[in-house]
Amino acid sequence: MILRAVLVASIALPSSLSAQVRASELGSMSQVIDGTRITVEYSRPRSRGRDPIFGTKAVHWDEVWTPGANYATTLEVDKPVKLNGMPVAKGKYSVWLVVRKSGPWTVVLEPRVKLYHMSPPDSNASQVRFPVTVKAVPFTDVLTWWMPELTMSGGTLAMDWERVRVPMKIEVEPSLVTTIPPAEAAPYLGEWSFTEQDSTGKPTKVSQLTVTHEDETLKARWTPEDPYFRTFALVRIAPDWFAPGIYDKGEIYEVLKPDMTLEFSRENGRVVSFIIRDMEDNVWGIGRPKR
Repeated sequence: MILRAVLVASIALPSSLSAQVRASELGSMSQVIDGTRITVEYSRPRSRGRDPIFGTKAVHWDEVWTPGANYATTLEVDKPVKLNGMPVAKGKYSVWLVVRKSGPWTVVLEPRVKLYHMSPPDSNASQVRFPVTVKAVPFTDVLTWWMPELTMSGGTLAMDWERVRVPMKIEVEPSLVTTIPPAEAAPYLGEWSFTEQDSTGKPTKVSQLTVTHEDETLKARWTPEDPYFRTFALVRIAPDWFAPGIYDKGEIYEVLKPDMTLEFSRENGRVVSFIIRDMEDNVWGIGRPKR
């Protein structure tokens, strides 16, 4: 009768109370870069006083190890990317590392994803494999996947555990082209007088926009100088339509699309004016060639 009561009581427990508590709980990280989503799902082992971890019974040198626990860590990309320069097709992969005492480690992306951590895959032609140089970092207690660096076109995907970081440079396919040939840039070059207007169309301010072609990119700057825009790129989003690309330390880090667009107009094939619109389609003003 006692056993029966225990069984009945356990069946009646709420699912939240009967759920299994694991030593390495499930975790995930996800990052969108220029429309490409990168997702890592993994179990997160803790050091539990083990130091060091690599080169011990926890993770042996030359072992093929999944950087996680329980079932293999997975990486999913919803568009093609490059990792350390190696093409990786859209899809989901289990992630493995060949751990070495010295020299580069090897990243292995295996198309089969439901693999247990103690059953690493053999080398095969369907895998994506590439070397990675590990870095020394401050001690990390819980194994962590994250992206410590981000740019408009990629960043660094990294795993940290113990005093080791495994960084992988990731590159995504750009949705916008920031360069433009000289012949196509020529109609927009020069100095433009820009008249701002209020919601009624009444002129409120006049400034100057200077457009140049540098480093295969259309660039512009306001006079008086705008402290936010400074020198910015004109990134083409449609024929004769551009969005500002904001620079930080010489690299475009944000494109203000659809927040702001510069829309040029032509007469008899010649560019004669432009308007600036905001994301709600309000016209900020009109620019004309400075005479």
